[in-house]
Amino acid sequence: MTARTLADALASGPLLLDGAMGSLLYERGVLHTRSYDELNLSQPELIRRVHHDYVHAGAEIIETNTFGGNRIALARHGLADQAAAINRAGVELARSATAGTQAFVAGAVGPTGVKFGIATNHERKLARFALAEQIDTLVLAGVDAIILETFTSILELEVAISVAKERGPRVPVFAMMVFDAQAKSDGGLGPAEIADRLIVAGADVVGGNCGVGPAELYQVAIGMVGRGKPVIAQPNAGMPASVEGRTIYVANPEHFGVFARRMLKSGVRLIGGCCGTTPEHTRTMLGAVRMLRGEKLDELRATGPAAAASVSAAQPAPPAKQPVAARSRLGGRLARGEFLVSVELTAPPGSDLGKTVGQVHELQRGGVDIVNIADGPRASARMANIACCSRLAAETAVEPILHVCSRDRSFLGLIAHLLGAQALGLRNLVIITGDPPKMGDYPFSTPVYDVDSVGLLRIAAGLNAGVDPAGKECEPTSFVLATGAEPAAHDRDRELRRLEDKKLAGAELVMTQPVYDPRTLERFLDDVAPLGLPVMVGILPLASHRNAEFLHNEVPGMSIPAEYRERMARVGQGPAARAEGIRIAQEALAAVKQRVAGAYVMPPFNRVDAALAVLEVARDRWNPAK
Repeated sequence: MTARTLADALASGPLLLDGAMGSLLYERGVLHTRSYDELNLSQPELIRRVHHDYVHAGAEIIETNTFGGNRIALARHGLADQAAAINRAGVELARSATAGTQAFVAGAVGPTGVKFGIATNHERKLARFALAEQIDTLVLAGVDAIILETFTSILELEVAISVAKERGPRVPVFAMMVFDAQAKSDGGLGPAEIADRLIVAGADVVGGNCGVGPAELYQVAIGMVGRGKPVIAQPNAGMPASVEGRTIYVANPEHFGVFARRMLKSGVRLIGGCCGTTPEHTRTMLGAVRMLRGEKLDELRATGPAAAASVSAAQPAPPAKQPVAARSRLGGRLARGEFLVSVELTAPPGSDLGKTVGQVHELQRGGVDIVNIADGPRASARMANIACCSRLAAETAVEPILHVCSRDRSFLGLIAHLLGAQALGLRNLVIITGDPPKMGDYPFSTPVYDVDSVGLLRIAAGLNAGVDPAGKECEPTSFVLATGAEPAAHDRDRELRRLEDKKLAGAELVMTQPVYDPRTLERFLDDVAPLGLPVMVGILPLASHRNAEFLHNEVPGMSIPAEYRERMARVGQGPAARAEGIRIAQEALAAVKQRVAGAYVMPPFNRVDAALAVLEVARDRWNPAK
């Protein structure tokens, strides 16, 4: 569990809540006639298992099993005197299920059942007391938020918000109303009117839940967006139907994944499920949350089947069966401490490799015999780089470095991809998480991200040791494992912690993002020196002033000093701008070439002449291939 607050998490991107508790307990054999809240005391392991399943599916906010935990609702089961014990136990069970994760615990509070529209003053006071007692218990038990959900009376919800702010002034309050299929709520009020009233009452997050499915609640949610507070949506799994005496919800998990993306793209900040939803619904929504959170993907823990390759790599990866020097040409040079040189090319957007092969031959004539092929950089659609690498290895004398990102392949698909690379004779890998689809031409494409770069490194390192992710012995692979790093990362401490995790997971070489400021790289090299990992510095020749400004302002981890951007602005566009970009890249490489293990150049638009020109300043450090 990190030290970040829920407010910090909300500010950093969308969040995923869990799904139904009651309908899931019913599916697991608990009759409707039982008090589901009382199960916190009588069947705690059952409740803990539900929470665990949602956390395992990727939920980042877990609601306590206390929806009906106020004394008025509990009195219907003869349990009014156990209200405090039930709510305390609810928090303890949720907290135990989230231990060691980044998930938050929210105290769930439902309506009392008092009909506020026609209730007497005395009845309203009793309801207020019941809400205050429950909320007070939840706050004292240490919840991260209070979730007021499934309220049908705006009057009661306003009272509940007031009580929650009074009892826990520093605890965020989420307030959700029930809406009908026409996006109307209590008294015919629409989403915007409800949102405005809830905000005035003091709610920190507003939204709707239950009552309707994702399509209907989408209309509610977008009507609340832009009113001044984050919006939450937790729809049912469609409208319920009775089939052979059982209540069935018909919206399948895939359907939820589609609407999750739609909601988040429309500005909704928190999504989850209500009646009829399951951990499978949560798991399908996880991809949408990750896609919209984009640049923060590598903060996420591995979930689902990838637990075996968790990013919290507490134990070092097992040793490879084959020494690095014997695995590839690159591995041999790495073992001998030679200066490493590679040029990064992007695969063609079509199926014709003729131009790329010509570019590789030009690099060979310049002395470069190692190229790395990116894996859909900037989420672009191109020829599969594994096919490109295989063809280049067969038709030229270069040795490719295959980029492998976790964006597009499931856990099983990644294992198959790595084994396929081994079978094709590809021995050098750069393991990365990958740019989210929202950055490319197909933002609706579903990202997978079963693991991040650390988890994927552990998979590959395990295969090198002859052990698959399930712990079974297998024929060992012989990969040289490189990883990425951002010397100019905004959160420097976090980047260094990640690099430590990557080394533990099996990384043998670091290939940095492009660096232009020698001071930034010098500081990075000083910081990572204790890790003992060789570093290849990334160099990207600027193509124009516009290109420089885009990289500086839009690409995470990239920082271009103002003096270089000013130089690019002075020379204009075209050949003069490209020549100035090459000079800047040469200066950057010349300043650090004595401190790094190598360089890899990323020429814009595959301009290999620019890459060779940059490398001229390092000829004294490397032995060009003959």
